[in-house]
Amino acid sequence: MNLTEGTRIRTREAAWSDEFVGRLEASALTDDQIRSLLALRLSEERASRYLKLVEDNPDAPYGKLSLRWARPSTELGVKAVPGPNGLGMPEINIGTYGHVPDRWPYENDTPLGSHPTPGSYMPGPYSVYEKSEVWADGVDALYEDAIREHWAPSTDINWRDLQPQPDDMERAVCQVCTIYAQHGLAENKLLGVWEEKIAYGFHDVKDYLATQSFDAGRKVEVLRKRALANGGGLGQSGLGTMYRAWFGALKMTELLVAIDVVYKTYEVVTFERLAEALPLAVDRDIFGRLANESQRHLEFGRRHLKYYMQHHPNAREYVTHFLNRSEAAMADELNHSHADYESLILLLGGGVEKIEAGRERLRSLREDQLRKYLLLLDDCAIDRLPAVNPGLLNLARRTPLGV
Repeated sequence: MNLTEGTRIRTREAAWSDEFVGRLEASALTDDQIRSLLALRLSEERASRYLKLVEDNPDAPYGKLSLRWARPSTELGVKAVPGPNGLGMPEINIGTYGHVPDRWPYENDTPLGSHPTPGSYMPGPYSVYEKSEVWADGVDALYEDAIREHWAPSTDINWRDLQPQPDDMERAVCQVCTIYAQHGLAENKLLGVWEEKIAYGFHDVKDYLATQSFDAGRKVEVLRKRALANGGGLGQSGLGTMYRAWFGALKMTELLVAIDVVYKTYEVVTFERLAEALPLAVDRDIFGRLANESQRHLEFGRRHLKYYMQHHPNAREYVTHFLNRSEAAMADELNHSHADYESLILLLGGGVEKIEAGRERLRSLREDQLRKYLLLLDDCAIDRLPAVNPGLLNLARRTPLGV
């Protein structure tokens, strides 16, 4: 076998001697196999040891290894440098490995930056191939934040410091825990269902959504534990009318708008206010942690919506429908879920004897939620105030208990 001119040039670049090249040509190895050995940047001494193994064992399978994986059509020689927080996702998203196409071309599990193996192209369960449907700038950094800020309810909450409190306050806290644990279960389930549909090339988004699903599961865990840790117990379930927009989402962006924009705006402000108002330090710690996680989810939703508005050809029309459906479902939940708003009134007021103060603080809470929501949409170039759902607008003006 005579080496091709290209392979011969590569042997000279590898500083392989003419004598060794002669041995290679006299062996059972093919030009293709020798090119693969060269791609592995083997010294002549190491390549010679492999050749001797083949020569001494002519019937063994060693000589039949193709080693073609050593010559992929990908960017080689990449060296990622750790950043201030270690070797994170942003640090490895470099060169071609950081380029995400507007439409993912593969229907199987080909990872971003790799090349599909010929003859083994079997399609996967994916249906979301458009980048604008899922992408958010900086999602890799949000993933790293989620990983670093991980905590465990069983050990990071000082449950032994939980103090007794009046029954009305305890029952109200447990009622709020019940409702938001229920929301967490729905959030967890739906994000998991949709994550499977996202093409493998958008792995940063898939990884991030896995952290949000885990956050939702942890929210369920810590709120159920809190409801059972101080003599209260689980309360009544929420109405669940808000989930109509979640379960009825026909597009990935519609789900993300419903959960990570519309709902999370309201959840963040609620958790932040409870973290300030609740009398027990353990409760303030729990809701402060949950508020921090919800704020990260909201930030992902904001970044995704902004990217969608900038890159999807029908974004403005579609987002109007998405917001209409999500706002209507949430307004129905907030206006008619007595267990939700009555328990919040009691907690924000500080007891049953301070209902009037609680009602005003809940109205103020709803006003802050709506303001935060509208400002977020303004940042995404969406002027929502003229079209916002009347139910959300009315909540900012009055509590459900009064006109």
